[in-house]
Amino acid sequence: MTGDAAGGRLLGILITFRRPRELALMLQRLADSERPVDRLVVVDNSPTADAGQLVERYRGRGRAAEYVAAAENLGPAGAVALAMGRLLPDAADDDWVVLFDDGEPPGTEELAEMHDFALRMRATDPRLGAVGGVGATFDWARGRVVRVPDHRLDGPVPVDYIGSGQLPLYRVRAVRAVGVFRPELFFGFEELEYGLRLRAAGWSLYVDGDRWRAGRRLLGRLDVAGRPTVGLAETTWRDYYRLRNLVAILLGAGRRRVAVRVSLLVGLAKPLVNAPRQPGRSLRRLRLNWRAVRDGWSGRLGRTVEPDPGPAGEPAGAAVRSA
Repeated sequence: MTGDAAGGRLLGILITFRRPRELALMLQRLADSERPVDRLVVVDNSPTADAGQLVERYRGRGRAAEYVAAAENLGPAGAVALAMGRLLPDAADDDWVVLFDDGEPPGTEELAEMHDFALRMRATDPRLGAVGGVGATFDWARGRVVRVPDHRLDGPVPVDYIGSGQLPLYRVRAVRAVGVFRPELFFGFEELEYGLRLRAAGWSLYVDGDRWRAGRRLLGRLDVAGRPTVGLAETTWRDYYRLRNLVAILLGAGRRRVAVRVSLLVGLAKPLVNAPRQPGRSLRRLRLNWRAVRDGWSGRLGRTVEPDPGPAGEPAGAAVRSA
């Protein structure tokens, strides 16, 4: 089955980074999907011959795909921006850009169900910008993502952004209106920034509350917001990017007071409060947070903290480039 003029084509983006097993499974699921994508762009942030061969094997099953070997590690934000730029010139306004996470392959029916949901929402809301499996709202007063409560999971649920790996389908008309992902974010809250940008431009985002509620019942809890914690986990490069990008997003939206609040409470106060109980961990977090806050306020974005891959390509620690 392929897209038609009424429903729009599905244009897929898949980002990978030294995960051949996950990539192989993901491509197999996409090839077996009840509603396969009409075109797939695979961006490899650490190109290998194995990844290219896996995409070639996917093409051998009659699927349209393009393998893009990134010249450097662009992070998810830069890689999605690159892929969007390749897809948009030949896309129609009613096509859909769908983002895949190679660590969360969808079931064979999930993409078809999400596409059906997108078409239903487009028919009822002409300003539909995106749909997805799981999302959240954003509290502009506190500068934090807020979990949608269970009692609101009934039918279509408006959200401010759609989480990573949750099959977001972005309407090409909306993508053209607001532009592609911000590549300079590199990693962390790139989906949040994009959702907030769509919302600010008047586009709507929805998740299917009934499916989301069923998922919560099955797994106990399924959301992208998270909850504030008291103690400190071990510091990694991911913490730097999330804080830096959140500050940058708030400043870009003209929310300087909220950016100050996040910088002081999340960046500085939390490590200091935990210093008596976790002195070593607090000091490491404080140093990285200070760097994140400084870079967020000064607009020093891009890949400024180098991801440190673990044994299986799983990021472990943080190696900071010289300022």
